[in-house]
Amino acid sequence: MHARHETTVVRFGADGCHGSSSSSGGSSPYSLSGPSLDSDDGSTSTDEYCPDDPLEFRRHVSQFCPSVLAEVDPSSFRPISPSLSCVLADVDKHLQRMVLLLPAFSASAASAARTDALHKWLAGFDVGWVLDMDDHGSLPRREVGRRVSEWAHALGTMDRVFRHRHREVRSPVNEAAVAELAALGRFAGESAGAMLRLAGSVVALGSSPSKLLAALDVHAPVSETYPGLARTFSWPPSHPVSVASDAALAGLLDASRRCVRDLGAFIRAPQYPWRMPQGGEVHPCVGFWMGYFRCMLRNRVSLYFVLAGGRDGDEERTTPLPPDEGGLVMELISCLEAVLEEKSGALAFPGLSQIFMLNNTSALVRRAVRSDLSMFLPPGWVVAREERMDGYLKGYLEVSWAPVVSRLAGKPGALSALRRRNPLSPFYSALENVCSMQRGWKVPSPALRSVLRSTVSDSVVPAYRRYVDDHPEVEIPAGRSAEELENQLSELFEG
Repeated sequence: MHARHETTVVRFGADGCHGSSSSSGGSSPYSLSGPSLDSDDGSTSTDEYCPDDPLEFRRHVSQFCPSVLAEVDPSSFRPISPSLSCVLADVDKHLQRMVLLLPAFSASAASAARTDALHKWLAGFDVGWVLDMDDHGSLPRREVGRRVSEWAHALGTMDRVFRHRHREVRSPVNEAAVAELAALGRFAGESAGAMLRLAGSVVALGSSPSKLLAALDVHAPVSETYPGLARTFSWPPSHPVSVASDAALAGLLDASRRCVRDLGAFIRAPQYPWRMPQGGEVHPCVGFWMGYFRCMLRNRVSLYFVLAGGRDGDEERTTPLPPDEGGLVMELISCLEAVLEEKSGALAFPGLSQIFMLNNTSALVRRAVRSDLSMFLPPGWVVAREERMDGYLKGYLEVSWAPVVSRLAGKPGALSALRRRNPLSPFYSALENVCSMQRGWKVPSPALRSVLRSTVSDSVVPAYRRYVDDHPEVEIPAGRSAEELENQLSELFEG
């Protein structure tokens, strides 16, 4: 009698559930019990507010509009959030500094005094280093992210300070106010011009994934802040700051387009960490690149201009850009999947490449559907990955466990004399070889690990139990019952 090898069909669902059904018709759902892989995305509660303290409210209002203080009921306002309180404190601090430094930007002030005041002003925002930058790569690559973040925060606060001071000074209109507005305009122009130096240094960096994020992170505040400053101070398009900001935006977009065209090559590049994990676990590059794609979408408006402006020119004809953000995300994810598939061939042990692809496809899908990348997934994308995972699982069973179950084929009487003494020894030997190897393989997802163990058990244990029932004359060694075999299989994939 031949042992029947039942193939278990498992459906993988990106919603966190896995359905399994064997040829006997039964089914059992498996639910993801672990936390989301993206639970550390930095999201915070928006329900945390400062206490509704009227004295604190009066202090903030008095700084900005003392004339209306007596007419305002603080209890009618929503409590101030900690982040807003910090912003107001920053504005207050820099307004006081501005009053001390503003005389250096009067029409009669010496250029040396103006230079010294500008240095002190920028140093007060912790961005005095912009004065040391140029367009020839003076920005250390390892400090790009930190400096861009500091710069963006400083530019936003600076913009609020200048606009608030402008509102304060412009009324009532008199000779002193006109002079101070002129000095304030020169102060804002010098500050804005100095802050643009970072854009030139970012553009000068060599093409890389970090450069693209930096260029987008600089483009967004420049495109939002500088037109507002121009309107506030009535700068014409020919004003040096307006001209410089337009040039900076154009340079950032061109640099971003070159980086976008290079992203596929970066994903495939050998200098990125493509050393294969020998336990079949999730490759670190999956988390890196899926997180990178999400960071890339932080500035969707800027990314839209990057893609929309790349329709002309020789470079577009040779390396066309995707039509939109969704097309770009799908193109890059497909590239990552192709590299994973290619690299899996380097895993020599039977079944390990399928385990590797199961782990990585599952992680990739979870990171896509549980994040803002989900809005770009086309219809059928998740289903296609579920079907692909079904194929990996089927291939894994065929190369790893079908040869083990095949050792149960044949009648004891037809076996050689050696095998007649213990006809199950080839099965036990093959089983031990596979188990000893696969105990060290890693399946980090508890749900996927449970599905794999159940599927292996459903493929091996029933065939073994049928053999034992059909051949009562065969002596079963101690510790080799069907239940003990099932317990042994439950230890797989611990890593």
